[in-house]
Amino acid sequence: MTNSELNQSNYHFQYSIYVDNSKEKVWDYLTDVSRWNEWDTELLDSKLSGNLSVGAKGMLIPKKGPKLKFHISKCVPYVSYTFVTRMPVGTLEIKRSIEEGGNHIKFTDEIKFTGVLKRFFGFMLGSGFKSVLPEVMQRFKELVEKE
Repeated sequence: MTNSELNQSNYHFQYSIYVDNSKEKVWDYLTDVSRWNEWDTELLDSKLSGNLSVGAKGMLIPKKGPKLKFHISKCVPYVSYTFVTRMPVGTLEIKRSIEEGGNHIKFTDEIKFTGVLKRFFGFMLGSGFKSVLPEVMQRFKELVEKE
């Protein structure tokens, strides 16, 4: 992690990693919701009804905690997508983006809790998310580079 990533809050943070594969392969792997649990070590399963596009709805089944419904709030193909799950008086937003940089693709995962309880959820959940994110991103990198 860079110093700027270390100084981020527990309710809004991001992590980036460089991946050696084509933008298309990285995007295809990143948007295949049924395979998220292959690289996200905190998920048992993930499902999406239909294609990954604005308004699509899905379900996350984490290893710890209840099932979470989510929806795709933003999607720019081959650039980024954001999915949102409702929390008490707020949301959890996860934005995943890719950009070309030389011979690599930069993949960034940004996590943000919103609402009046964002600091509480950042304290309760964010610090755990933040600590596993480098491992999750490294796993993604390894799997995509094998494709």
